[in-house]
Amino acid sequence: MGFFDVFSNIIIAAVLGGASAGLLGIFITGLRMPFLGVCTAHSAMAGAIFGDLLGLNPSISGFFGAITGALLLSFIIEKKNIDINAAIGSIFSFMLGIAFLGIGLNRGARSSVLGLMWGSLLFISKNQIYVMAFVLLLFIGFIVYFYKELKILLFSRDIAFTLINDSYLFLILLIFKAGIIAINLEIVGGMMLYSLISNPAIIALRLSRSYNASLIWSSVLGSISAVGGFFMAYWFDLPLGACIVLFSSLLVAVLIYGQPLYRKFPFWKNGGSRLNA
Repeated sequence: MGFFDVFSNIIIAAVLGGASAGLLGIFITGLRMPFLGVCTAHSAMAGAIFGDLLGLNPSISGFFGAITGALLLSFIIEKKNIDINAAIGSIFSFMLGIAFLGIGLNRGARSSVLGLMWGSLLFISKNQIYVMAFVLLLFIGFIVYFYKELKILLFSRDIAFTLINDSYLFLILLIFKAGIIAINLEIVGGMMLYSLISNPAIIALRLSRSYNASLIWSSVLGSISAVGGFFMAYWFDLPLGACIVLFSSLLVAVLIYGQPLYRKFPFWKNGGSRLNA
């Protein structure tokens, strides 16, 4: 059997998971709520760990954990006098405590629990790939359908509040975020998933010249980060989740912080994030 025959499921899952995480990152980073991804990732991890204790599918229980965190956050930010980042911080602390409580209650072998923390692609199934593809297509459809509203929301939440009902849109975005993070939990792990969400978006928002280009490049760079991390882990026999994080961080270092080294080339001139049509 060839290399791709053996690792085809892993590579396809990395492409789909990286693309969905990168696409999601545009909205988390663009809304200037970086802690939101960390909070949801740990909510999903808490749900998955307790689901493992109860013998449930970690992706499903992780999704419900992430949804719980999202609904709590949505309820709190409806109180207009509460800073959203303060609310995110309090929910993150609560969910982190729940996650470590679940780890402490686990008296058996902790390999599955540690896999949820650090990630593993080795046992990805066809059914999980189908779910990942469905969620990604659904999220793309959501972005296309609410194209103008999401663009306004990214530009300014204050303007969005006066022009559209941004609360329901934000809630739908939170639900998608919960689903995408839950299906990526077993790939990268709850402790490091935020890097796969934020790093591609940071590059795309910094270098893209339009809103559309930032969406495309963030999803492409997310896939490159996940696949590149897999090959790094394979070649050097290292933990997969850590390699995905390191590879995505390397892309940030090369494409952004290394920019002064090759700024003279035409491709890099007039760079910067401009969310125009």
